[in-house]
Amino acid sequence: MKDIRLGRLSQVDGVRRGIDLIDLVRLAHYDHVDPEGPDALRAAERRATEIVSYDTLTVPALLQTPGYARVLGTDLDRREVLRRHVPPACEFFVHETALHAWSDDPEVFRGQLRELAEHGGVRLVPFTAGNRPEFRHSFTLLGFAVGGPAVHTESLSERVDVVARYQDAVAVLRRCALTAEDSRAAFAGRAEYVR
Repeated sequence: MKDIRLGRLSQVDGVRRGIDLIDLVRLAHYDHVDPEGPDALRAAERRATEIVSYDTLTVPALLQTPGYARVLGTDLDRREVLRRHVPPACEFFVHETALHAWSDDPEVFRGQLRELAEHGGVRLVPFTAGNRPEFRHSFTLLGFAVGGPAVHTESLSERVDVVARYQDAVAVLRRCALTAEDSRAAFAGRAEYVR
């Protein structure tokens, strides 16, 4: 399902049926971006109506301050998704590892943590939640007004089994993460100790 490049025609019951409406919808849905390429996530974020992002070692790109994004080499324009006329419904999770994995300018990190504390829509997954398989890999789960959901890990996938696995992971994150209020307090507290 995820292969949307021209020349790869859809199949029904393993039989090639030629270019059809499904191929055209996929092409329109992905803005002609290779799902294996670096722009796949950005293109999907622009069309998404729902985004759930979990990051293990950094703050999710859509929430990065300009200074933090510059240090990591993240595209600063990614945040524009949140400023569009009708922004997507977003849910963000950050593993506590990200609060201890910074080795650059402490003032940049302090500013990032303070912004997270003010945001309110970011939940912290604490070390005390354990070492669960769902916590090992960063991912972004996306929902769209047209077409099924997709997940981005290292590439974009619409495969039902892959998406379902990450939907289950989101359910675990929701159970294990701190509340939004407790997360805000944790981000603010950590900001005070950054040296």
